[in-house]
Amino acid sequence: MMAKEIPVLPFKRFLKFDELTDFVSTLAAARPDLVTLTSIGASREGRAIHLLTITDAATGKPEDKPAYLIHGNIHALELSGTHAALYTARQLVVDHDKSDLLKRVVFYIVPRINPDGAEFAVTTSGSIRSRTDRSEREANTLYQEDVNGDGLILTMRQEHPDGSLVTDPKDPRLLIRRKRDSAGPFYRTLPEGLIHDWDGTDNIRVEGRSFDWNRNWSYDWRPEPEQGGAGDFPFSEPEMRSMAEFIHSHANIFGILGYHTGPGAVLRPPSTGSDTDLSEEDVRVMDELAQIGSEYTGLPIYPVVKYHSADRRDINLRGHFHNFGYHHLGLFVFEFELGILKNSAGIETEEILAAKKPEEEEEEMRRLMKWWDEQEERDEIYKPWTPFEHPQLGKVEIGGLLNRHLAGRTLPDLEEISKGTYQFTVEHASRHPRIILEDVQVDAVGGDVYRIRARTANRGHFPTNVSNQGRSLRKLRAVQVEFHPACCVNLLSNQGHYHIGHMNGLTDSRLLEWFVSAPPGKQKLCEIRVFGGTGGNVSVYVTK
Repeated sequence: MMAKEIPVLPFKRFLKFDELTDFVSTLAAARPDLVTLTSIGASREGRAIHLLTITDAATGKPEDKPAYLIHGNIHALELSGTHAALYTARQLVVDHDKSDLLKRVVFYIVPRINPDGAEFAVTTSGSIRSRTDRSEREANTLYQEDVNGDGLILTMRQEHPDGSLVTDPKDPRLLIRRKRDSAGPFYRTLPEGLIHDWDGTDNIRVEGRSFDWNRNWSYDWRPEPEQGGAGDFPFSEPEMRSMAEFIHSHANIFGILGYHTGPGAVLRPPSTGSDTDLSEEDVRVMDELAQIGSEYTGLPIYPVVKYHSADRRDINLRGHFHNFGYHHLGLFVFEFELGILKNSAGIETEEILAAKKPEEEEEEMRRLMKWWDEQEERDEIYKPWTPFEHPQLGKVEIGGLLNRHLAGRTLPDLEEISKGTYQFTVEHASRHPRIILEDVQVDAVGGDVYRIRARTANRGHFPTNVSNQGRSLRKLRAVQVEFHPACCVNLLSNQGHYHIGHMNGLTDSRLLEWFVSAPPGKQKLCEIRVFGGTGGNVSVYVTK
């Protein structure tokens, strides 16, 4: 039977849900010995939250190997995360013939946590964080909708005496802040849409309640309004609950990587407080790994609390992934901010985050538009302002910049960054804990009595507790050894099962010993099972 061709991942456009489904299905069908497609659950609107399980099936079950989890597209407009996750999934398969990583490690890849929000973003370019609740519509509230029938949700601008914006005289496609000496016309802007139960006044709110799922993780979760977008309780969103249940049901996970699309950066914990709240040794290891990510991608490194514009104090993000991953899971977790369109235009992250006057921010947008004008092949990031008779507001103009493209790099740029994030992933994953059984030996003591010896060891880089923080957490299971005598074999030792505890990396081992009696002619003596948590599981049958 001829092997099926591994599908090409197109870096030409962002993927709709059906296109995403086609790609992951084709990848799984091309290499069923390496890739299994399932889901961790369904979205609020019923779309599958796809899960790719990637490992060499010939070398053991996924649940018996150390596991690395990748997730992307938790925020609707951050569509680049899906592509980066899929790039890694595909490349793991392509590189399998020249690497033994899939023989030792399983990768769990959720390329799109938020299929509903992403579908809204990729099809309309409308503005949404993770989810917007439109179930109970309130009076005088504008809800996004394609009112002019062009298939997109853009920006409406309308002349208004109190408008805070004017046309940029240096680039009339843009709007800039109104100043004391600005000449009209003056504009107010609203998202394209309709106003529910409008009373005709200027008191117009925009959209329903907004949810940010990267504030819905469990550690240090805080309710709204203390933490905007947090939801009703930790993991209150069904997609996030599916993620939590998956993570907590897989004791083999030793590392997690998330993909986002802010200004390009490698992010590490903490997301509240400071480094002094973490183990000093853990910070050293995180910095070492983050530096590898920076070297492969060229992106600067930030602790999450420092990832902000220079004129702001350190941020504290409650219910955030990084603190959840470190404090609740005990893992070294990272996020790649894959970059925004300004990065593709040559504006570096440090410049984007630098303290600026409004005039400097306006000049940055002019640089972006000038760069875009010079590109031979380019995404459509701008729609001309076009007059439209709005059924409620009257004369407006609809157009402006497309959110879905501003929120990420160009796709050719993203492909290059994805190569670097893949290399980081391989490097991080190669440091997995690795529990093995070695030096298994059987000696006849006399009569029908036999001594069985075996050494359980961690020959991987990380300890089974991964971090110092993880040593005391129940989530990271300590190493346990079970001894199961074969039929008609009697255990003579006082102890059969052993609770080993966590094991350090590379050089940590325990030599275990059992005495059994077995009738003449009995070859099979026992099965030894080792449950190694993040280091995986192993079992051997012992014969005379």
